[in-house]
Parts: sequence; structure tokens; C-alpha cells
Amino acid sequence: MFESVLRVKYVSFKNCFVYLSTSHKHLNTGNCFKITYGENRAYFSASMVRNVVDDESIGINSAYAKLIGIEENTFVNVLQVQQLPVVNSISIQPFTKSDYDVLEMLSQNVQSNLLDQVRVIDSDQKLIIWVGTNMTVPVIVENVKPIAPGILDFLTEVIIKPPNNVAPIKNISDKKKNHVPDNTLLKIFENNSQLEKPLESTDEDLNFYYRLFPMSELPLNIQQGKIWQPFEAFISKNPQISTSEFYNMKLLNSPISDKQLFIKLNFLEDVFGISDHINIFVNDPLINFMQSDYGARVVLKKITKMPYVKEIEVHSRKSYLINIVEKLKIYLAQNSKPPLILNSDFPIEINSNLYCSLKFMPNSIDCCVVDEEFLRNCSYSLHDEFVKPLDSLVKKDYSKMRFCEDISSAKDICDSIFSVYFKHKVFRAENVILCGKVGMGKTSLLNHIATKLKSYPYFINTEMVQCKKIRGKTVDSFHKLFTGILAKLISTQPSVMILDDLQVLCESCEGEETPNSIYYNRASEMLYSLFSSILQHNSIGILASTDSISKLNKQIYRSRGNHLFKNVFNIEDLSKSDRMVLWKYCLEQHNVDETVDYEKLAIKTDGFVVQDIQDCYEKSLFEAYKETRDHSEQIKITQEHCDLALKKSCSLSLQNVKFHLPGTKSFEDIGGLHNVKNTLVESLLWPVKYSSIFANAPLRLQSGILLYGPPGTGKTLLAAAAAQQCSLRLISIKGPELLSKYIGASEQSVRDVFEKAQSAKPCILFFDEFDSLAPRRGHDNTGVTDRVVNQLLTQLDGVEALTGVCVLAATSRPDLLDPALLRPGRLDKQLLCSMPSQGERLEILEILSKNLDFESNVDLKELAIETEGYSGADLQAVLYTAQISTLKEFDYNHDDQKSLPVLSKITQRDLLEALDKSRPSLTKSEREKYDKVYAKFQGGNTDDFQAGSKVTLA
Repeated sequence: MFESVLRVKYVSFKNCFVYLSTSHKHLNTGNCFKITYGENRAYFSASMVRNVVDDESIGINSAYAKLIGIEENTFVNVLQVQQLPVVNSISIQPFTKSDYDVLEMLSQNVQSNLLDQVRVIDSDQKLIIWVGTNMTVPVIVENVKPIAPGILDFLTEVIIKPPNNVAPIKNISDKKKNHVPDNTLLKIFENNSQLEKPLESTDEDLNFYYRLFPMSELPLNIQQGKIWQPFEAFISKNPQISTSEFYNMKLLNSPISDKQLFIKLNFLEDVFGISDHINIFVNDPLINFMQSDYGARVVLKKITKMPYVKEIEVHSRKSYLINIVEKLKIYLAQNSKPPLILNSDFPIEINSNLYCSLKFMPNSIDCCVVDEEFLRNCSYSLHDEFVKPLDSLVKKDYSKMRFCEDISSAKDICDSIFSVYFKHKVFRAENVILCGKVGMGKTSLLNHIATKLKSYPYFINTEMVQCKKIRGKTVDSFHKLFTGILAKLISTQPSVMILDDLQVLCESCEGEETPNSIYYNRASEMLYSLFSSILQHNSIGILASTDSISKLNKQIYRSRGNHLFKNVFNIEDLSKSDRMVLWKYCLEQHNVDETVDYEKLAIKTDGFVVQDIQDCYEKSLFEAYKETRDHSEQIKITQEHCDLALKKSCSLSLQNVKFHLPGTKSFEDIGGLHNVKNTLVESLLWPVKYSSIFANAPLRLQSGILLYGPPGTGKTLLAAAAAQQCSLRLISIKGPELLSKYIGASEQSVRDVFEKAQSAKPCILFFDEFDSLAPRRGHDNTGVTDRVVNQLLTQLDGVEALTGVCVLAATSRPDLLDPALLRPGRLDKQLLCSMPSQGERLEILEILSKNLDFESNVDLKELAIETEGYSGADLQAVLYTAQISTLKEFDYNHDDQKSLPVLSKITQRDLLEALDKSRPSLTKSEREKYDKVYAKFQGGNTDDFQAGSKVTLA
């Protein structure tokens, strides 16, 4: 137990808590302390903060400290107090009439913020209540029940009394009366008769309020051991409650069930060594019998006088009538020490699968207390009646959600969400939204969080709403549905409403008004209004999921102003280790061969989401099932089955992405350009092949490459060959297809392309004819390309790096490109694809003629000499012309198949004749012009270029 003498320091926090330095981290936030100063004392709840107070000081709000008579820099004795009881009701009294009027008008504000300002109270203790930014009301605490000091709770009733020298106000308008919500815990005394009512209740009138939970929600190690009596319940210690007495338990304001039970209480601290001041735990069948929700409010009232029972009627199945009485006597004898309480018409399991229900005579009494004296004098009667046992609660299978704790990104999000809801170890009603692409496991994550919230030590009730199942309903139906859900959550608060796929109900609508947009706007406005009004006065949080914030209607998530959802979390893409964990989780449910390489599977499924790996696992299971001859045998999954499944699988993120087929050509099928090919291998293949090395590189990798050169030099062919050589996906974009006349459409197209590329990583994003998409800014009358260039600059060198995506652009006029695109961090690596030299032309001819049938006298070297100024595309055209010229003459009008032409061997004469018929695509003057442009471009003086001719979209 902590005890120390500390110096008081005034702090600016607007509450009645005390603040200690983080050196006292062994003390949990929310602990209770008694501070003694002079002959006075006060009780506080404590919080740990950094850089506010030193290790030898304690922080207190200056206004509150002055009110209770604590001067700054004075020394006080601080003593930790443990296991204070929960307070059922208190009375607070302001000092002046004006303060009373303020509290009366702002009672809702006081109710919603009181627990954020004070948690521990004592009789005759002075408090300050902050009811606005700069408005405070000093009050004094009176009539703390059942005992003082104690802890305030969500169920604590707070009664505001007028000052002693002021008569209560009677002329309160009906509008103000009705403005206070029905579930408020604040009560304003409005007549003298209420003031004259005694506050101290007798034991017979004293009620205790709790939230009802099944014992199965306690940890397994706590539940194990002793088998408890069927009608035993467990609460934290309370001086007003005795374990030797019996209590009546009934649901509070339940429209569904009016059933009640009679129970015996035990203290959690004595039995399990834990403490929970607001919850009561009972056996699972009792929850079903009362038809209650998790966290439902119950009221306990002590039974002052037990009714007289003379006879027990035993109701059971006929086959058990012979020995049922004897077995019941044995059961009662074994469980009557200490005395046992029984309820009428409740199915009891007295032996394995042997059930009966009891009635107590005379007059069908509701309950009966069984002890040794009762057993000696009681008589029994038998009645033939079928007794159906109560269904057990569905036990949660925590193993199904184990991967949520093992995947790092999912675990981090869970921890972040719980830190929002339990910032100071006490539940705070916050609204959280979870964003993630389709298939990222949002629903599984929400189910995991819901299960965890309902469990020890949180015990927060949750209600899950699958928005996809209720889509299409009218706005009035939505209002009725959510009003019912919120009413249930109010009765079980603190609670959380979980909305899966919220964008289905609140879709973003921009542009022209359509029937759909009007519908979604109305639905979103109604939900926003309903949520705001209900959540403001109740301890209810919302946890929602959506594919993207941009898909939510502006009524639900506004760009400015008050936000309904102030906490937004994004699910990150699966890392390699996360994918390995998922594969192990899926495959280890079956017999797995030792050959299965989880690391290899994780590498091959780069870019996959949770649903993709689940689908791939099911396909591999099917492949293994097909090979199993005797289906009664256990299925064994091998690496081969997984590889087959991968070939037949496609990631969800890639289903709408059109890939350019790279073909079968690699760098070996391209002649010349050796420096360019080597640079592409270094930039594309190495980061994929040696990913672990490059991941630890201190500098950001170059991921943008510009290929420039005259037409026909193989720039587009290089992009396809690079994808084949490096085993990367290729997304090919033609410049004009992204341009649109509508404002914002072109930029959105660019964003979509990069988003798809990020989903398809590792991949090459190839922009052909780049000069038509990103020309110099300021030379476009429409401004379309200017906006596209701005968006490209943002995507290429944004805050988030393009991991796994290499941008490859090709152009024949780099002087027309905007200079900002060529600066470091963007397309900073420029590679020239020049006209082939004589040796390179010979290499190109040899590669292109691999599949051609030549005569032995063919000399390709001579052809290479004669083709000065020819590009690679021109050389291919020469060979194609020579191949066509070898067709033998035949009668084209004859239908005989034997007369069809056949290709003969290509001779040297055919090649020279084809050369005579051909000419280079670029004249000498055009080649010289390109050489001057490239020479100046390589010099780096791009800003001095004269703007080229205007590029059209044709």
C-alpha cells in the first residue's frame, strides 16, 4: 500500500482528481487516495501524467484546492485506499440559488460529464462541478448511501438539492421538465414533500443495482474447482450485504421478461480474488431463464421473511419416477451445507442428464430454503411432466479468432481501439471507425473485439449490426430498427454498437441529385441525428467499419466541424510474417506434409488479403481431397497442392485490374541496349530478389525510370521484357486514356491507377507515350494535363513511398515533359534507348532471324552494314518483307489444297531486294534533330528548352 508525504502543486486540469508523476507507475490509474492536511481529509481518484508534476509533488486543480483549503507548496499526507464500495446514491447541494438554477438548467451536462470530473466522494466533502468552458459550480456532498467514502458509478443516483435558505423552485416549464432524458440519474427536487422524505432507508427498503453477466465470462482458471450451487451469485464486497442472507433478483425495466429469481450471494474477493463493483455473475442457465442480455440491469432486494414450505412437488419424466425422489434427496443433502435456496419451476440437473422441476406447497410458493431441519420434516409428491433443460449459452470459440492476436497489424489495431475505450482503465464512450480494403478481415476483427469487450475484465455489452443484411429498407424502418437497438444498449450500458460495412447504408453521394442520392442523404442525416442525440447522454460507443472514409456520406463523416467519428484506424496490408501466420493457422487445422514451405507461400502471396489466403487454402484442400482415393482417410496437404491452388487463385484487389501480358520475350530476345538492360535488372529484379537486404537500406530506393529515345528503338518492348525477366506484373497505361474533360476525373483516374498498382505489388506501372500525359504545365488551354501533372507529382513523391511498385515511363520527346517529373525522388533515372550501331544491328538481326529458314549463303553482317540509320523496328520490317517475297507463285483461284503456297528458304537476294523496297522510319535530318534534343536533355538544361508543339489528345 502506497503512503507518502508530497508537496502540492496547482495544475490546470478541470476536474477533482489528483495527478502523480509517472515514477509511480506501479500505481494504476484510477486508484483511490486519502489526503490528510492539518485536521482535514479528502478523497481523490488519481491519474499518472508526464512532465506535469515531479516525483515529490502531487497535482490538484487550483480552484478545487482553494475550495477545500489546500494551499500550493504545502505538504500533505497521501495514503492509498483499497476496495471502496460503489455508491448507490448521493445528494449534492450548491451554496447559492444562482448555482442551483445553473445546475437545474444544465442537468444533462452535469450527468454526462460528472464521472469525468470526480470518482471518489465522501460525506460533507466539497466539490467543484465544471458545467462549461469557464463556468464552475461549488457544491457539498450529503447523504452518501449506502456508506461513505465510496466510488461513483454509472448507476449512482445523483440528487441535486436546493440551498437551505432557498425555497425549491416550483414554476418550472413543462418544456424544461420534458427536456431531461428518461434515463438520467440526476433528480431535481421540486417540492417540499420530496425534501421531507427521509434519505436513510431501512434494510427492507434498500435495493442494490448491478449488471448481469454469466460466470462463463470469467477466466477459465477462476471457474475451475468447486461446483457451485445452482442459484449462487457473485458480487464484490458490500458492507450492506451479508452472504448468510438471501435476495430476490429481478430485471430492471425489462419489456421482454418479468421473471425473477431468488439467489444466495457470495463475494468475488473471498472466492476468486477479483473485484468488480458493478457486475453480478450467475450460472449460465439463469441468464437463459431470465431471458436477459449481457449486462442487463438487475435489482437485488433482501428477503426479510422466508415463506413456510410443507411439501415439494417433483415434476419429471415418467421413466424417472421410480427413483427420482431418492436421487433428489441425495442431491439436496449434499448441497444443503450451507443452506440452499431453490426456485420453483426451474429445471434442475440432479444427476447426469436427469432433470426435474420443483413446486413448493402450500400455495405454490416461489422459493424455498433447504437446510438439515427442512429435509427432516419435508414431504414429497410426484407428478409426471416432461421437463426440458435450459439451453446452455453458446460458448465462444476463442481459437477461431486466435489469428487476430498473432497478426501484428490486427493486434496493433485492437490495442489502439481498446486504448481509446479504456484510456484511464475506465470505459469512455467513444466512436471509432475501422477502414480497410475488401477482404482485409474487418468483420473478423470486429467479432474478435466484440468478444473481447464482453469478456473479463471489461464486461462491455455489444450489439452487432450487419449493414449489408438491412440494406434497402426505408428510412423509417431504419429509424425504428436503430431506436430498438439503442434502447437495448441504454438498458445494458456501458455498451458498444458495432456497425459492419457502414458505407452500405451511408453511401457517399456527390454530383447531381438522383433518387439514390436523396435516399442515402436522408438515411445518413437520420442516423447522424439519432446517434448524436442518444450518445450525448448515455455511455454508449460506436465501432464501425468501412472500405474507405471517402465512401461515407458527408452527413456521417464531415470534412469539417463536429465529427461523429473522432477516431479512425486503417488496417495495413499483410506483411510477410503476417501471411506466414495466416497460412499456418489455416493449414494446421489439417494434416500437413513436411514439404510445405510457409515462407515460400508467404512470398508468393505478396499483395494478398486475408480472404485471398483463406480462398487459396480452401482450393489447396480441394486439390488434396481430389487425390485422396479413400475419402475416409485423413486428407494430407502438400506443397504441390498449395502451388496448384495458387495458380488458380487471383487476389481480390486484382480482379478489376487489367494486366498487360508481357509475353514470352525476355532481355535475351532483345538485341543491343546492354547498359539499359543491366540498369533495369538492378532497379527491378534486385529489390525483389534480395528484398531482405533492400528493406534495411537507410535511403529510399529509386523507383522511377524514364526510357527515352527515337521511335522504334524498343522502349515498349523493353517494358514487357523487363516484366518477364523479373517475374513482375505489368500494368500498361496509355497516356490519353486517363484524360477527361470533367474537373477531378483525370486526377481520380491517376489515383486509381496507383492504388491498383499498390494492390498488385510487386509490379511495373508502365506509362507509354508519357509526353502526351504529362507535358509542361502552363501550355494547355483546358488545364487538364496541368492537373494530371500535379497529381502525378504527388503520387510519385508523396509522403508514403511506393513500396513494391516501379514506375516506368517511355517517351521520344523528353524535352516536352514537365521538368518537375525528372527531379530526384520521381523519374530520376533516365535511360537513353539510342539508334543501334552496326554491331547492335547485327545482334538484332540474329535474334529476329532465329525462327527463319535461311539459305547457307545468307550474310547478315552485310545487311547490318547496309542498314545504317535503321531502328530495330525497321530491321524487323525488312525481314518480314523478305519472308513474304519467298511465297511461290500459284493459282490463287484454284481451291485445291495442294496448290497452296509454301515458304521457301530466304536467300541473300531476297534480303537485299527487301532492303531496296524499305526505307528507315526516320530520315537523317530527323535523327540529327533527336540527337540534338537528347544531347541537350542529357546536359540537364531542361528548363531552357523551347516549348514543343502543342500536344493534342488525338
